[in-house]
Amino acid sequence: MRPAKRLLVLATAVGTVVMVVLLGTYDHHAGDRNGQGAISNVEDVPLDVATGESSTLHVRTSALAPQAQVVTKLPSQRRSGQPMWPVWRKWSDDAQHLYPSPVLESAVLQNLLQDMATQPIVSAKLGYRGTQLKVLLTLRGGQAVVFKPKRFDRDFTITGETYSGFDRHNAEIAGFHLDGVLGYQRSPPVVGRVVNLRTEILPVAEKKLKDTFFDDGKEICFYGVCLYCKRELSVCSKDGVMEGSVTIWLANSPKLKTWRHPYQRTYTDKRVAKWQVEKDYCRKSVLPLDLFQTGPRLLDIMDATVMDYLVGNADRHHYETIEKYGNTARLLMMDNGKSFGNAYNDDVSVMEPLKQCCRLRRSTWQRIQAFHYKKQGMALSWQLNRSLSIDPLSPVLHSSHLYALDRRLAKLISAVETCISQQGEATVILDTAT
Repeated sequence: MRPAKRLLVLATAVGTVVMVVLLGTYDHHAGDRNGQGAISNVEDVPLDVATGESSTLHVRTSALAPQAQVVTKLPSQRRSGQPMWPVWRKWSDDAQHLYPSPVLESAVLQNLLQDMATQPIVSAKLGYRGTQLKVLLTLRGGQAVVFKPKRFDRDFTITGETYSGFDRHNAEIAGFHLDGVLGYQRSPPVVGRVVNLRTEILPVAEKKLKDTFFDDGKEICFYGVCLYCKRELSVCSKDGVMEGSVTIWLANSPKLKTWRHPYQRTYTDKRVAKWQVEKDYCRKSVLPLDLFQTGPRLLDIMDATVMDYLVGNADRHHYETIEKYGNTARLLMMDNGKSFGNAYNDDVSVMEPLKQCCRLRRSTWQRIQAFHYKKQGMALSWQLNRSLSIDPLSPVLHSSHLYALDRRLAKLISAVETCISQQGEATVILDTAT
């Protein structure tokens, strides 16, 4: 087997370059428990240069224009000059979006991510309350970020319920990039970062956090404080360092408001939620509510449903908006750590809000159709992979998850087309001012 290559230039033809970023291959001959194949080791992916179609990985590529720049990673060194924190504070107070354009289209956003990944850590505190281990870091210049440590390797599969398992740091990174690819731009920026626990965290850690650190004889470990935080579930460095995701802080300025998701789960086998047994739940319990009669909220929830189904996130039990904008505030795509757990489980229950309500924003419908029918010459998986390739921890996702994106997208398209055939496009596909 040939050695893996992170970025492979395959051919030149008529002044263009055909490029594919490699994460792994999909082996159709090796079965898994769902009979959907298995992932082999990372290797070069055969590509038909004429069609841009991979014969091994179901990801379509496109020819890059001669003037286009081949994607590279964010620089590992710190930028000169002042950090981009004032820019972020201005962005985060916008009524519509948390950042102006997707990562690959914004040098300013790339600079912000670079600062998040490289600015010195000046303090480390226990993460805000919740079920998952996290650390609240303050970077030079006063910007707070949330660090979630690596728990699993890229090819690890979470079994059990879709919402099972610890948060995945790479899912936070991939969720932010997909938010941009889908045109939402409502997820706080996230970037991968490698930290040295001994030299970067411990010297600036508050006592409550420092008390959860210990040396296991080979590496330094910690377990923090949270609902499921305990010594036996600690995380440890590897060769002294630990990789994780860094999410920029968005909790105090602007002030956020938390809402219960109308399709919240019960998270218990003893009882099920009403929406799981009442097929007319949306018509009776969602659509009549004043909150969903006007403004963007209903279609924002449908946007979130599209993204959650694509990434396999069944844990959006609540959501946040910027409080001062009231009922016209946009739903923020935060906390995507429960995504990308099982590439072989397409949990259709995550799609239930869309299937029951049969409503979707026109711009979202047009965008996912463009990816599905490759109107822009590329699949959703290829576009996401291209965006992720700039992250310092690239490759961020295993190819099985990229393959799953396109498969799930086809099912989403089918569900919307069923709604249209039953209720008519004018009822299902809606235009909004936002």
